[in-house]
Amino acid sequence: MPKLTLHIPDAAPVKYGLNGHSFTIGRAETNDIILPAGASSGQHAVLKMTESGDFAVTDLGSTNHTKVNGAVVQTRVLRNGDHLLFADVHADYESDVPVPPMDEQPTQIYERSVPAPAQPRAASAPAAAPRSPAPVVNVLRPVSTVARRSSHSSDGGCFALIVFVTMLGVAFFVGMTVRHYQDFQGAWIWDYLRTMRQS
Repeated sequence: MPKLTLHIPDAAPVKYGLNGHSFTIGRAETNDIILPAGASSGQHAVLKMTESGDFAVTDLGSTNHTKVNGAVVQTRVLRNGDHLLFADVHADYESDVPVPPMDEQPTQIYERSVPAPAQPRAASAPAAAPRSPAPVVNVLRPVSTVARRSSHSSDGGCFALIVFVTMLGVAFFVGMTVRHYQDFQGAWIWDYLRTMRQS
């Protein structure tokens, strides 16, 4: 469990166990962590738990600022051993939350450059002492084996054309039906077609 130790002048240090998700800090009696009278503000800062289990400190617009390891901060994720300063009140942050390990996978060599063979010198040039060239190693990123899909696929274009032609035909039929209804005083087009078949 993370802890915050306040170093109060002329008094023993006070250690707070941070066993919640959020803690307000300041001189006001309503705070979770009350600072002694001095240069700190009534509502000075707040500690909020992050996803990793550590806490982040956020200054609440205090007059004399919040510092972490000597630097003025607005918001900073704390790590074990960080030194905080709430105006003139010193505090130390302790945490047993493990820091996530870095990727320890060794670098892979994908191509090794071979030095070019030495060119023969002209007969008139003095012979120089042979030197062994230092090996040169190029580390390249592996090429992705995922095939790239072509952005010019014809399947989508054909489907869109079929849908467009179908919608155009439906729109034309609906338009003709409405126009016939208006022109023939409320008679639908299929009534007209039925009378045409009977005659």
